[in-house]
Amino acid sequence: MTQNEKGMTLLEVLLSMVILSIVLLTIVNFFPQMGRMNAYNGEKMKAVNVARGELALWKERGSLETPPPHYVKNEGTDPHHQYFTSTIDGFKVNVTINKHSDLDATESPSPAKAHRLLIQVLEDQKIVSETYGYVMIND
Repeated sequence: MTQNEKGMTLLEVLLSMVILSIVLLTIVNFFPQMGRMNAYNGEKMKAVNVARGELALWKERGSLETPPPHYVKNEGTDPHHQYFTSTIDGFKVNVTINKHSDLDATESPSPAKAHRLLIQVLEDQKIVSETYGYVMIND
């Protein structure tokens, strides 16, 4: 008997469709994960920018006694630090300032003291970004 081998059997067509479906479903599952990761990275970038902007704002002011207007002073248990909070772009911002100078700058024309700042940016009670810096206060 001779066999006609000019076409494909139904089994071959079904098997190729199953293999193609498995490959496509695997690839399609990556898209939601990439979307979530992009959203997370976008929020993290916003938080980093908020932290940098607030550090620059505190440095500009050059005062520990008069915070920027959108901050509220909090009472803390540590007498060596001052605590401030604010809400910026949907993030809670905590600022901790060391009352005692870490560094003394005596080379400048007017002597200044450097006070360390810790700025934490939180979302849903989790730290998203954190930065340190110094505020120079003239004596």
